[in-house]
Amino acid sequence: MTPPVTGALVGRRLAAVLALFGIAYFLSLFFRSVNAILAPVLERDLGLGPSALGLLTATYFLGLGLMQVPIGLCLDAYGPRRVQASLLVIAAAGIGLFAIGEDVAILSIARALIGIGLGGCLMAAFHAAALWLAPERAPFANGLYLAAGGLGTLAATAPVDLALMVMDWRTLFAIIAAATLVLAGSIARVVPDPPVRSTVNWGERIAGIATVVRNPAFGRYLPLTALTFATGSSMQGLWASAWLRDVGLQDREAVALTLTAMAVALTAGSAAGGWASLVAERVGLHLRHVVLGSAGLFLLAQAGLLLSSGDLSIAFWILFALTYNAVTLSYALVARGVPVAFVGRSNSCMNTVVILSTFAVQYGLGVFFGLYQSEATGRIDTSAFPLGLGALFLAQLAAFAWALLGARRG
Repeated sequence: MTPPVTGALVGRRLAAVLALFGIAYFLSLFFRSVNAILAPVLERDLGLGPSALGLLTATYFLGLGLMQVPIGLCLDAYGPRRVQASLLVIAAAGIGLFAIGEDVAILSIARALIGIGLGGCLMAAFHAAALWLAPERAPFANGLYLAAGGLGTLAATAPVDLALMVMDWRTLFAIIAAATLVLAGSIARVVPDPPVRSTVNWGERIAGIATVVRNPAFGRYLPLTALTFATGSSMQGLWASAWLRDVGLQDREAVALTLTAMAVALTAGSAAGGWASLVAERVGLHLRHVVLGSAGLFLLAQAGLLLSSGDLSIAFWILFALTYNAVTLSYALVARGVPVAFVGRSNSCMNTVVILSTFAVQYGLGVFFGLYQSEATGRIDTSAFPLGLGALFLAQLAAFAWALLGARRG
């Protein structure tokens, strides 16, 4: 495999560059998860049911998912500075529109724009790590990026609940829109362009997607990654709050605290996954062991949720959040099978399927749960939650077996 493109990006400059991309991914996960706390407010202000709330929330993933291949092509062509700074301007526009939107249609368009604008955060971060870090250190940096995203999820829980006590959600979004513009300007100013620019034409870049898809690891790990992340993100980003409320009978404060604990677990698990990738290869193991081990623990957490009740379920929710994001270290694992010039396309093709799967799962669960909603109380029948999660669990189990079979053959 071709070594990464390295330049004189070291010390504080390197730290600043990596930190800026981490902040961008923080924003991405914040908006991925914030509707779990905003849901009761949006239900009250807009009169939303589960199906409409699922669609409104999922449009973020639709916008994000549809942009992944174009973003990957642009990252390989122009580098992460130009792509990420430009996209953040679009994100700021979407956040501002959400702050002033008055109906579901406008708010859905705004969420889609936010998804488009934040669609390159993870891919640009991974691309920066591939450009300016040694190959063996890139998975560790990717784990830290995932941890930064976990902090974004954390910020979308109890801190948002506290912020809503002193301001309305529209004011909060207006402030975040302004901060996003500042971040875009900072990336444009601080981050350098790649030390070597590609001279490949666009036809060859698009044709290069075939190289990515033919990579054996791509087809082996994509189903597991997509189903794991879609399930984890859909539940933690929206439906876990309804589960905790209707099955766990928690009040608003307790739900916020549980979601906060899950966000802390997501952050810790993401960082631990990156650290484990370094340790595993030092002791003769492989990055695939970290990916498969995380997926196995995530399956265990779901089995616990399906079989347990009462206070014990909280422990399984923590394990649930601790493990699913670390499975996306498979991006680095898959990218090792292609030359560095194809890394952006490899990551973006993976992310396209992962994010569109998340859109489908989140919206699909909303439609499914809507069938079990009581018109009198507005609550979802408790039998719907294990049915929905159980179907996803079985699909993940099959994908896990498929990935495990490939790992044994390799």
